[in-house]
Amino acid sequence: MSLRDKIQLNQNEIDDYLVNQNDIHIGTINKDGSPHLTTMWYSMRGPDIIFHTYTKSQKIKNLSRDSRISILTESGKTYETLKGLMLYGNATIINGHNNEDEVLLIIKEVEDKYAKGSASEEYIEFMKKQSSKRSGVLVRVSKYISWDHSKI
Repeated sequence: MSLRDKIQLNQNEIDDYLVNQNDIHIGTINKDGSPHLTTMWYSMRGPDIIFHTYTKSQKIKNLSRDSRISILTESGKTYETLKGLMLYGNATIINGHNNEDEVLLIIKEVEDKYAKGSASEEYIEFMKKQSSKRSGVLVRVSKYISWDHSKI
């Protein structure tokens, strides 16, 4: 067995890791072909990753041109504790201007992850007013690359 095979996460480990991570780093492709990287809060909807952002953001502009997306999430402070996932997939944009209810649902799902189900009514009311200016993104993952150095 190669070292690469030894440190890979199985699907259950991948699912658990994604549910428990705090943020993701996403990569999209700028108009000139250069990478655009940013960090986002997110949640899981089954096997798919969801997040939301302003419709006018660079990441939405990029995904509108090219739906390919890469995602990184990682943890660990020393070599033997390094663990992470690199994901490749395609993003579907849900524009709040056309579908406020679905975008608000994504906003609530992401908020529930971080507020542990106790999102304030004030926050939800504020986001209702914002939802027409925002887009939800649903990422369908096509490839996982994983590592867990604690398995060495």
